Amino acid sequence: MGSHIAGLQLSPSRVQFAQKILDWRSAIRLVGAPLVAEGVVEPNYLDEVINTAKKMGPYFDLGKGVAMPHARPEAGVHEIGISLLKVDPVVHLLDLEDHPIEIFIMLAATDANSHLDVLRELAQVLMVPEQLQALKDAATTDDVLAVFGGAGFEYTPK
Repeated sequence: MGSHIAGLQLSPSRVQFAQKILDWRSAIRLVGAPLVAEGVVEPNYLDEVINTAKKMGPYFDLGKGVAMPHARPEAGVHEIGISLLKVDPVVHLLDLEDHPIEIFIMLAATDANSHLDVLRELAQVLMVPEQLQALKDAATTDDVLAVFGGAGFEYTPK
């Protein structure tokens, strides 16, 4: 059983919790591990996310403790997918104190349109203060799935 985020299946296997100190690279690899294991992305996709962040800065910090690491589709994406990692204590992107992250949502998109559409749909959930707080307060996989399952949106590729 899982929840649909923008028509994508967020299965329990794609939701993780880490209650240990992680550096930002380890957090990227951990949040992406389910997508690699399920064949959604190639392992080099995670390397590309890390390398791009080193070059461009913390471009995937959405603010309010949420990051959405992603790279270009040609970096090894086979299908659209997402995975989520909740960390405690916070992880500082690029080791920068002004970029503390509690929730990582990795996005794998097959093209620019799906990328923007999924970002838009996820933003609709994350911009609602009560839903964002419920996500930050989530203690179990079911709690996380309930936040997104209750959002009730549909994603239809164009």
